[in-house]
Amino acid sequence: MPAGFLGVLLLAASSGAEAQSGGSNAECRSNPHLARARELYDDLNFEEAATTLQRAIEFSNNCRWDLAEIYRLKAYVDAVNGERERCHRDFEIFLALNPDWDMPPDVAPKIKNCFEDAKSVAKSRRELAIAHEAPAEVQPNAPVSLKIKVTDPLRLVDQVRLFFRREGVKVFTVVSQRADDTVSIVIPALAVPPDPQGYKIEYVVRAVDRWDGVLTEQGNSKKPLVFAVAPGTTGESLVQQWWFWTAIAGVVALGAGAVIIASQSKDTVGLTVTAPPAGGGQ
Repeated sequence: MPAGFLGVLLLAASSGAEAQSGGSNAECRSNPHLARARELYDDLNFEEAATTLQRAIEFSNNCRWDLAEIYRLKAYVDAVNGERERCHRDFEIFLALNPDWDMPPDVAPKIKNCFEDAKSVAKSRRELAIAHEAPAEVQPNAPVSLKIKVTDPLRLVDQVRLFFRREGVKVFTVVSQRADDTVSIVIPALAVPPDPQGYKIEYVVRAVDRWDGVLTEQGNSKKPLVFAVAPGTTGESLVQQWWFWTAIAGVVALGAGAVIIASQSKDTVGLTVTAPPAGGGQ
């Protein structure tokens, strides 16, 4: 083995998982269509309001509170338009996102009746939640598996996502898995390198709809959950270098089969990334 060669790490992504990276992907986005939909509703332009609300639902990366308001307003519009079944479904989704909301007393009867019908359905049929057991202190150079239980009788969740980063690093890496009753998501061993001092990994578990709107989450980008990585011995530690963690995010984005090679000479440190073959599976 040549002198100065520090290691070759193979990223083995979990089966069926999709991986990507980005600095802002843990942040939801305020919806620009919502204010317009409110204006149209107030102007009694219900047909155009319905179209605008559909655009609002399909807006990428909606915040949960915006989604809740979109579905509440959509329920109002559908009730006014005589779309009873759609109104009922809208209110069920709204109550899944905002279960403590109460109808104001001055609402039109057809809206209020639709809401009361939706609210009378057992809460268990519209519950929306994710749950997982936080990892104990993990060992370096070992994958970290999280088993996540998804409660979603309305079938709103399209994917479950795990955002993670080393404490003090701004960029999150995210690994996604298609929704199921129970989902296993793995942080690859490459992202848990050894450090003599040990360190902490911050993470967020999130369920999103088909347009990446936030339905529910544990932790958030401002107050993430945390687990510890036990101290481990390595050569001259690469994990203290900012570019190493940025490279990890980039390699994870390439998918399974990507290889990262770190090497060090007397004066320089080099990093080589080899992507998987074109057309290869994830």
